Amino acid sequence: MDKKSQNNKESNHACNDENHSHNHDDKSCSCEKGIFEDIEKFEKEKSKKPLIILGIGFIIFLIGYFISLIELNIFENLINNALLSQFIYLLVVIIVGQGIIKEGIESLLNKKIKIEFLVTIATIGAFLLGDGGEGAILIILFYLAEYLEGYSLDKSKRSLANLINLNPNKAMVKRENGDVVEVKIEDINIGNRVVVKPGDKIPVDGIISYGRTSVDQSSITGESLCVNKKIGDEVYASTINEEGYIEIEVRKKSNDTLFSKIIELIKESEEKKAKVDHFIDRFAKYYTPTIVILALFVAIIPYLFFGESLREWTYRALVLLVIACPCALAISTPVSMVSAITSGTKNGIIIKGGEYIESLSKTKVVLFDKTGTLTEGNLEIHDIVPLKDFSKEEIIAIACSLEEKSKHPIANAFNEYKNNHNISLEKVHEFESLAGKGLKGKINGKTYYVGKEELFDYNNNLNKDINEFIKKEKLKKTSVIIGKSDSNNKENSGKTRVILGNSDSILGFISLTDKIRENAPKTIEKLKKQSIKTVMLTGDNSATAKMVFEKLRLDDYYSNLLPEDKVKKVENILNEYKDIAMVGDGVNDTPSLARANVGIAMGMNGADVAIETADIVLMQDDISKVFFLINLAKKTMNVVKQNIIVILAVKGLLVIFGVLGYVTLWEAILIGDMGLTLLVVANALRIAR
Repeated sequence: MDKKSQNNKESNHACNDENHSHNHDDKSCSCEKGIFEDIEKFEKEKSKKPLIILGIGFIIFLIGYFISLIELNIFENLINNALLSQFIYLLVVIIVGQGIIKEGIESLLNKKIKIEFLVTIATIGAFLLGDGGEGAILIILFYLAEYLEGYSLDKSKRSLANLINLNPNKAMVKRENGDVVEVKIEDINIGNRVVVKPGDKIPVDGIISYGRTSVDQSSITGESLCVNKKIGDEVYASTINEEGYIEIEVRKKSNDTLFSKIIELIKESEEKKAKVDHFIDRFAKYYTPTIVILALFVAIIPYLFFGESLREWTYRALVLLVIACPCALAISTPVSMVSAITSGTKNGIIIKGGEYIESLSKTKVVLFDKTGTLTEGNLEIHDIVPLKDFSKEEIIAIACSLEEKSKHPIANAFNEYKNNHNISLEKVHEFESLAGKGLKGKINGKTYYVGKEELFDYNNNLNKDINEFIKKEKLKKTSVIIGKSDSNNKENSGKTRVILGNSDSILGFISLTDKIRENAPKTIEKLKKQSIKTVMLTGDNSATAKMVFEKLRLDDYYSNLLPEDKVKKVENILNEYKDIAMVGDGVNDTPSLARANVGIAMGMNGADVAIETADIVLMQDDISKVFFLINLAKKTMNVVKQNIIVILAVKGLLVIFGVLGYVTLWEAILIGDMGLTLLVVANALRIAR
């Protein structure tokens, strides 16, 4: 079975046999089709036909009602008023309820008991008992309930439909001869050059080959702030070019863009149902038949054994049939999950299914990778220790002047420090990059070196100065590659050390550390306040891991872990706590993400792999979204529980009062179906606010 067939099968299973149709004119059922199916064709302006039918039906009903109340002698010899009003009520049923009745009969022929069939039986029963008015108002209210339910459910689709419709259908492609032609998105090939003017939507994934601009990436990341882009930077379909004229070299076909994958994940997310949703399916499967059997007993037993009125108890049995509608119960979980997924999408979070929302709500431990998750994976200058008669300002100015000419990743830390501290650079002559060691250059006629200890091997006296400093500070040498320690090191400070010197002496030491993410400390603090344990799993050495552990005040950490070691550690913690989530970059941590109850991938880097492997994807490098996610999950499951409790309580009371004769047919449909359904939907929509 292919994936598409499997999705269709599970989507059909998502709606139990008793669910109803929301639009009887086109026989389209949101529950049966899947709430995300055909979402691309979502109509922003709904047809007015259902309202017209309702209006006509209600007017005709009023005519029949008034005829039943007044004396009209003109009909005396032809037909009495009561019989005439019954005919008029029947006309209402034919106009408003023909789709409902047809659907009910078809369900019976397919050996299914659906709400349309129950309403049909109740309507026929009302006419047989001489209460055609009750039957007509029952059909009108049921039709209205279906319309309002569909309208309410559409609200939960609307933002997702708007998201899907963000991507343009055409793009301007620049040919080799310089001509610019309009081309359909699906006809664009990898390697084509696409022109995007200021204010236009970017139609494809690619690399900027000409120009610079700022881009609104909120459709992907949920972040409202624009991101500056220049030649060589990656841009994504559905994002908006805010300012400059740019040309993009296409890197992916339209059906393979990051945005298209996000949409597919959203549409497929319904198949991954929460456990509570499966429970509701099983419950509803037996719930309606049970009510039908109970209704038969209510109609027959009082008449056979107690001599009660058959008409009265048949009416009460019909009320029970109407109360049996499981609509509100059936949609209570799906609509809440859709609302949660919608809320996540608005915040740049892709949640792949309701089951992960339910699992996340029970999380007791959150495991974090270090590099790229708790830290940015970028070095920052931690401290500066000058020697001789040099000051910190002189040391960092010389180092920044040399590093400014380097393309090594470590140079970024010096450039950032220079920009943040307004450091004036010296002019560097005869610059040279010494592979694997460091940098060399002349400043004011004097040669300076900045880099690793090996850079100063040419002078034993300089090596002696370095060793004395290390001994004094009780440090051991470290590699400049973050997270990799020298094989001879028995202990590591957790810092990357850069040495600055000249031909004669060592001038100072500059220590760098991996930069902690801005929101990491507050996120960890908030999680711990909710009694959620926080643990770091990292392949880095123990000193580096300990430093991050202490800065963030985590509950525990494990270092020097290979990927297979991480998986074993995840399994151990899973066995102990049962409910855990793993947050990683979605590439190196793929096995661990897969093993946890919920795997959460961070950020845009390696996004293709992250989207395919994780259960939840944070499209923005914002770790605070983890806390938002857990809160969203807990809120969602609370809403689900509230809905189920209210539905069962109200229906239970309606059953009791219905049997006792205190509930009419129209009250049963108004409260037990329409009222409860709208209440459930309204409560669920709070999640997406």
